[in-house]
Amino acid sequence: MTGSTAAGIGAILASRAPDAAADSSSYPLKLVCAIRRRADLSPAQFYDYWLNSHGPFATEQIKVLGGYRYVQSHTADSTQNLLLATARGTGAAFDGVTEVWFPSAQAVITALTTPAGIQADDRLTQDEKNFIDLAQSSYFVTQEHVLLG
Repeated sequence: MTGSTAAGIGAILASRAPDAAADSSSYPLKLVCAIRRRADLSPAQFYDYWLNSHGPFATEQIKVLGGYRYVQSHTADSTQNLLLATARGTGAAFDGVTEVWFPSAQAVITALTTPAGIQADDRLTQDEKNFIDLAQSSYFVTQEHVLLG
């Protein structure tokens, strides 16, 4: 789910193949994408494309890759975000966060060995270029540790 300057989800997760093979628990894996919009898009254009165009399209591609949950969190345009960044001494908020859950790293790697999985990964990569400033965004895989909820 990255762009031309980085590899798709396949390369991200393939780098974890030794970990996935060695880990008998096959814990669920979550891909987190902290994203910034392209500078040539207004916030309204960005959020509309992300939710109404990319969202349904990505949902179908993620299903092909074995994903079972996909959430978009759009950053609220509020004074609270500015106050929070100032109080904590952080940088500006990302425009939003995407979270995608998979059964395991190995499950995604396996999906990416199929023609359909390769095509789904490539389609996601290409569509993200339509609205995301990839160089200013961050993609990473995580293992959740739920402490509340």
